[in-house]
Amino acid sequence: MRTAGLLLFIGGTALAQQLPTIEISSGDQLASDIAQRIQDERGAAKARAIAMIGKAKSWMLAGQDASGGFGVREGAPVFPAVTALCVMGLIDKQTPASDPAMARAAAYVVKFQKEDGAICDVLLPSYNTAIAVSMLARFSDSASVEATRKGAEFLKGLQYGEGAVESARLGAETAKPVGGDHAFYGGVGYGKHGRPDLSNTAFWVEALKDAGVDRDDPAFKRAIVFLQRTQQLQGVNDMPYGKDSKQGGFIYATSENSKTIGSGQSFAGDIAESLSGPPGVRVIVKLRPKDNDGKPVLLSRDTILKRITAHMMSSSLMEIAAIGDDVQVLVGPGESSGCSSFEIRAKCEAAERFTSLVGAAFRDEIGEEGSFAGEAVTNWRAESRLRAYGSMTYAGFKSYLYAGLSKNDPRVAAARGWIESHYTLAENPGVGTDGLYYYYVMFAKALDADGRATVLTSDGSRDWRVDLVNQLSSLQNDDGSFRSVDDRWMENDPVLITAYALNALQLASKSLGE
Repeated sequence: MRTAGLLLFIGGTALAQQLPTIEISSGDQLASDIAQRIQDERGAAKARAIAMIGKAKSWMLAGQDASGGFGVREGAPVFPAVTALCVMGLIDKQTPASDPAMARAAAYVVKFQKEDGAICDVLLPSYNTAIAVSMLARFSDSASVEATRKGAEFLKGLQYGEGAVESARLGAETAKPVGGDHAFYGGVGYGKHGRPDLSNTAFWVEALKDAGVDRDDPAFKRAIVFLQRTQQLQGVNDMPYGKDSKQGGFIYATSENSKTIGSGQSFAGDIAESLSGPPGVRVIVKLRPKDNDGKPVLLSRDTILKRITAHMMSSSLMEIAAIGDDVQVLVGPGESSGCSSFEIRAKCEAAERFTSLVGAAFRDEIGEEGSFAGEAVTNWRAESRLRAYGSMTYAGFKSYLYAGLSKNDPRVAAARGWIESHYTLAENPGVGTDGLYYYYVMFAKALDADGRATVLTSDGSRDWRVDLVNQLSSLQNDDGSFRSVDDRWMENDPVLITAYALNALQLASKSLGE
């Protein structure tokens, strides 16, 4: 018997491309060969991860401040969370919590605890306290144990719900008591936008879990309500922006700010769902990254719609001018000021001509570095829904598990389905390189919590640990730190992104080669 093709993917590479055609005598022999190859790949990844962790730890420890903290800058606000992230990435069998450097770091974090239990300097009490609690829970000295207890109690008061504790000290960053039908219910936020978000809620859930809070605690039950309202899934999300959505993944928040309650928010823009209507055309536009002054090229939804409508009305082609209001704009990733890509859908069967018109309408913003492409579609009309994206889906997935949901729960299964359909380490799916290292941490924590060595994708079964080690190996600098690929969300800070990478590597290497 001869064979030359295998469906299994490992470490991002199809085995069929590496294994030559071989002679085998039985199916058992083939299975044995495959198993050995997989074991070899995992062993190699384990060795690579250990070496990478060693280099990163050496770089990180060399930069520890005399105070015990990491990433400390004179005259700048202190973020205990950064030190906590570094410590969680550093602690392992070779550097236990009892190590003098780790003990000094823990003491440094503890000194920022306030009377009310918050662990912060002057900014971001929820973010800093949550990550600090997760770190301090790894220490057994009396000061850390007490700080963990007080920190967990403080965090409970930051959750929107019946038990929210309004604090004059926190000002705008305090939570408000709300009922179960409120869009904020069960969530936790930075505070500055006056609304909760999934990123902070995920850190908060993890902190309570690490602090040993019982899974039956009402705080977790309330958190699940908020998680459901950030999951784009019909029958689960009762907010208008989740109606009839079948994505299964998660968005960032239930509201953009304190004034747009229940509007939803996703940094990944929109997605077309529930297609209907007669045949038409869709055109996808990607703008050039920077203008002549080096600023991002962004357009708002209103600008895009006005621009394309004006060009249609001025067209000499009857089939274009007759489109009228039968056009939709779905924005892509961006910021409140606009997006860098978008999709235009219209009731027009002249796909090629309409695509050319779109290209002309946005010629200056597309330039030589951007692009546009159109195609005819069977149904042009769509329901515009907020698009789920990578880091938030992994954050929501792990939070469900941390909060006590079963791995077989339909909500968990739907999130896993999104993960399987959007599996990648080349980007933070939905938002590109934005928050890429944060994505790697959420990816590793979520899949570690799920307990499965592989993820079943359309390309085959992928060993996520091997893939993650291989991807991070391409980003590590010679000195052990990690290379910045994007400056959004503080990811131009080498200490922060190296801490993220270390945390992800520790989780990936934990069970490789065993």
